Amino acid sequence: IAMCVLSRGLMRALVTRAYFQGEKLNETDPLLMSIEEPARRATLIARPEGKGTWRMDVRLQGEGETVFLDV
Repeated sequence: IAMCVLSRGLMRALVTRAYFQGEKLNETDPLLMSIEEPARRATLIARPEGKGTWRMDVRLQGEGETVFLDV
């Protein structure tokens, strides 16, 4: 899923993607696999959190900062 983050104080929109944990296609996705550090790659993975609910925290800075795309 492509995502665009807009917030007061940001000069431009931030773009990222969300992938679903356990999805086999994740292993062959060129963008996801281009992120060499597993911890950075993990910032794009949504995890199940109950029936029909997925969670992916978007962090703008600091530890666990979400990977954003330069578009």
